Amino acid sequence: MKRRFRAWIERQTFLSVHLPTLYHMLKPALIEHRRSLTLVAALLPISAVMATLIPYLTQRAVDDHILPAIDAADATPHLEALTVIAALGFVVVILGYLADALYVQVLQRTGQRLLTELRRLVFERTLRLPRRYFDTHTVGSVLTRITTDIEALGEGLAGNVLSMFVDLLKSVAFLAMMFYLSWRLTLVLLIGLPLLGLVIRFFQLRVRDAFFRARKALADATGYLQECLNGMKTVQLYNAEANVTEEFRRRNEIFYKAQNESNFYDALLFSLVEGVTTFALALVLWYAAGASLEGLVTLGVLIAFMEYIQRLFVPVRELSQQLAILQRAMAALDHIGELFVEPMDEAESIACKKSAMHAATFKHVSFSNVSFAYSEKSPPVLSDVSFELQQGETLALVGATGSGKSTITRLLTREYGGFTGEIQLNGKPLTAYSRDELGRLIAVVHQNVFLFHGTIAENISLGRTDIDRATIEAAARYVYAEEFIRQLDGGFDFVVAHSGANLSVGQGQLIAFARAVAARAELIVLDEATSSVDSVTESMIERALASLYADKTVIAIAHRLSTIRGADKILVLDAGTVVEAGNHESLLAMHGRYAKLLGETNA
Repeated sequence: MKRRFRAWIERQTFLSVHLPTLYHMLKPALIEHRRSLTLVAALLPISAVMATLIPYLTQRAVDDHILPAIDAADATPHLEALTVIAALGFVVVILGYLADALYVQVLQRTGQRLLTELRRLVFERTLRLPRRYFDTHTVGSVLTRITTDIEALGEGLAGNVLSMFVDLLKSVAFLAMMFYLSWRLTLVLLIGLPLLGLVIRFFQLRVRDAFFRARKALADATGYLQECLNGMKTVQLYNAEANVTEEFRRRNEIFYKAQNESNFYDALLFSLVEGVTTFALALVLWYAAGASLEGLVTLGVLIAFMEYIQRLFVPVRELSQQLAILQRAMAALDHIGELFVEPMDEAESIACKKSAMHAATFKHVSFSNVSFAYSEKSPPVLSDVSFELQQGETLALVGATGSGKSTITRLLTREYGGFTGEIQLNGKPLTAYSRDELGRLIAVVHQNVFLFHGTIAENISLGRTDIDRATIEAAARYVYAEEFIRQLDGGFDFVVAHSGANLSVGQGQLIAFARAVAARAELIVLDEATSSVDSVTESMIERALASLYADKTVIAIAHRLSTIRGADKILVLDAGTVVEAGNHESLLAMHGRYAKLLGETNA
């Protein structure tokens, strides 16, 4: 019991955090559409008043004109009055329908615009999350937040929340008129409402918890499916289809059970609400029959009262369905809100500040006693690493796998934060620069190049409007990629398959080189970019490297030490520590770790 209560408290706190976050995110869009929202706010009371007037007009017609006309010698005045009431009722109905249609249409259009903006903001936030977040969350789980969670949120908030609010507004108006017509009958009706409220609240918590578990399970199953699709070749090569299918079945079963539990509570809630509603209606009819015989309630009041009761309990009967959708929306909001609870890295925390530094050009970078671990529980990957790199120099990082070479570049590009020591760029702390600014100065070419489905020109420019076709072709020519590109069907307009499946590994890396050059980066990081290419492609890259070494500042990570012989500085790392430093000749003269690595490479 204590555990459930604690979980409920945490969930309420979680929601209280996310709702203000959602408002803050959408505040500019809400301000932009304030006229539409104001129109909706003005139409809602009109709709409620029009719905309240119809039963009241019926009561006036029955008590003031229909019943008196039966006993009257001349019914003409009553007939004339009934005509006026009928015309007035017609106008009320038309106005009510127009108000309902207009506010629904305006709200739906505005709601879709807000959802579009929210989807953009969530995607933008996802791009700004620290690398650590993606170390612990699958791509599929993030994809679920951007797609199905936002749809569920829109379905619940844009439709059902407003519907419940409108129903609540009309219910208040109905109750007020019912008190005016007969406070006794109204009090009898209200006897059953506390019981109904307790029933709804009891199932609300269980429906919401079930929906929340269902959203988590769906994200987990989607993430696993994404991994399997990306690794389809590996699954098939190792005949692992049966194991993968069984694992997906297990995760899918968890989602089924959570969804089935929510459906169970939803159906049970609907049945109980229907029963309580019927009981309350029967109680009112029983009392009204006796009161009518005693002359406390007129026939018109009774007819109007029955109409109000029918209208009052229509939203109550539909509440279970609306509640289920609303709980799904709240669970989706919790899921989306996790992205905004996750803190961004240090660089991103100042990305939007006016005080963020701007580097006109790259001059130098320095590491001073830098240590780093990927998590609090994992051992350090870097320990007291120190070095300097000046403009125009080439720095090579060598060492065994896991020695910390790639981690140095990840800290430099702000993929990860949380290091100790100091990293300075142009004499200023690295944290003084936004990641956008660092991205303008630094380009990274990885060993495993990711190519998008699109043309080669689009893969080189990455859709940047400031990189024209001439720059794209010049960059490809610079890295000796133009020759093979011209031989493809369509040349620079050749369509690359998903993940570059219709290009060789070497061709993909040449395109990545061209991408870095076209971006006009002043510091180029080569993260083992030549370790998986054939000898012909490597010779082409080596010619490009000669140009890069002459024109750019380069940090090269390589297993093939032949590619970094001409580097100005070489750092030899072992278990995250710099064990040797110097150029090729001086390191060979030491007959130490570098000489041993060179001998192993040549062997």
